[in-house]
Amino acid sequence: MVPILDWIQRHELQTKSLLDFGCGKGGTMRWLQGLYPKIAVTGWDIGTEVYRRRPRKQSFDGIYSIDCFEHIEQDDIPDAIENLKRISHTDTQWCHIIDMTPAKKRLPDGRNAHVTLLTAREWQDVFEGNHCYVQEVRNHVEPDPNFGERHRCIIHCRL
Repeated sequence: MVPILDWIQRHELQTKSLLDFGCGKGGTMRWLQGLYPKIAVTGWDIGTEVYRRRPRKQSFDGIYSIDCFEHIEQDDIPDAIENLKRISHTDTQWCHIIDMTPAKKRLPDGRNAHVTLLTAREWQDVFEGNHCYVQEVRNHVEPDPNFGERHRCIIHCRL
């Protein structure tokens, strides 16, 4: 999660409004609010009952996701990006940390839970192809007890 902290500090978002896209149970939101008491973090995750509804706030200063986009069918990614654009303004900073390692879990139909596995370059192309200005793309490798290494792509972009 250190890449998220770097992004927050780089863009001075410690006292701003953020959206956690694909927030799950909200653990990262609570962690960030503990670190930065003045930050306002809202969650949105269609896979959970608590955070299922689209946020009422019209725009956020920052939007981030951690291990979310790889769970979205590739054909549905443009719609997801479009939904995020609707709650962004021209200065909204985005940070997406996308797992490029196959998941251990399988879906009921037998497919890997990470239904969209792309390279960092391909993820960059997806965001640029959906009219996002990509400011930075990095590969991030970290040790993982299940895989030995987990490879993630970190994309910083804006509209």
